[in-house]
Amino acid sequence: MDRATLDRFRCCAWRTVSYSATEMAAARAEMDGDHDGDAIVVSCQRLEAYGFGPCDCPAPERLTGYAALERLAAGSAGPEAVGLREDQITGPGRSAFAETKGDLRAASDVAIGAARALRAETQFDSHAGHLLDKALRLSTMPPGGTLLVLGAGAMGRLVAVRGRELGFTVTMAARRQPEAPLSESFVELGRVPGLGRFDVIVGCLGSGAGEIAPRVLPACRLLIDLGTPRNFAAPSGPGVIAISDMLEDEALRPHATAKRRKLRARLGAILDRRLARAGETSRSPVGALRAEVETIRRQELARARKLHPDVPPEVLDAVTRSLLDKVFHLPTTRIRDLSNESLAQEFAALFRQ
Repeated sequence: MDRATLDRFRCCAWRTVSYSATEMAAARAEMDGDHDGDAIVVSCQRLEAYGFGPCDCPAPERLTGYAALERLAAGSAGPEAVGLREDQITGPGRSAFAETKGDLRAASDVAIGAARALRAETQFDSHAGHLLDKALRLSTMPPGGTLLVLGAGAMGRLVAVRGRELGFTVTMAARRQPEAPLSESFVELGRVPGLGRFDVIVGCLGSGAGEIAPRVLPACRLLIDLGTPRNFAAPSGPGVIAISDMLEDEALRPHATAKRRKLRARLGAILDRRLARAGETSRSPVGALRAEVETIRRQELARARKLHPDVPPEVLDAVTRSLLDKVFHLPTTRIRDLSNESLAQEFAALFRQ
């Protein structure tokens, strides 16, 4: 990606953390019609449109050039997330750019590649289910008792696992019984209003669930809203904890802010390195080597897809990219350090078909 292309890269952003369903719909309506051809990223904390060129949409925030690329990388890496160890954190960005081509795909390869590299080298000691710990700490409520988890997706299952670890008796509720077996008691979502009292109720329902009025829920001591958009039509306050409350608390904790600042600095270094690599043309020794290796990879990838139609194409693509990146990392680093240009070109030519 050359400098002129990077300068045209643009992000129109809405900060949607703990938006209600109505607020999220309004933001999507503001976005619709102004971003044809853009990559749209939707998560519990952000609604972003990535593209090239000027835009007159009413987005509260607009970033361009390196700042836009950095936003995409950070959103896919986790330094801005309420839970640093969220395995699905790269999902929204990856899905948004899955069908893109040309400059948009090149931008996502640099940013999301940097995000993956950061997560691969970083050791995390928690997962998304530990948001339960954060909410309990904020409420000053000790763990234990009865826990109702609304939603049996990835987030709901992680919260249920953590709930058992903390000593809760867990019940899960969803529209239908999941195909994968559950370790917890299960009840259909429609039967929830008739259940008895719980100590804690956690909302982990998806975007299509709509808002639930607390009056139709069983009585409880604490509501924790992890929904996207918000699951509960109740403002934050005593007895109600939302993602936005956890983010505000994180910003006040010196250890947490220092850790996130360190992660952002490391991500910036990885992003700069990958951006420099992306700017190397086929006329440079490293660019020539990478181009030849990529040609071979694509040929073998096409053959592998035919031989293994049961394996998702994106998995094969990710595996082959990762393998070659590791194999050629040291050779390309040493080529960059060579002062003898002709020798570097000769080495790169060894891979030419």
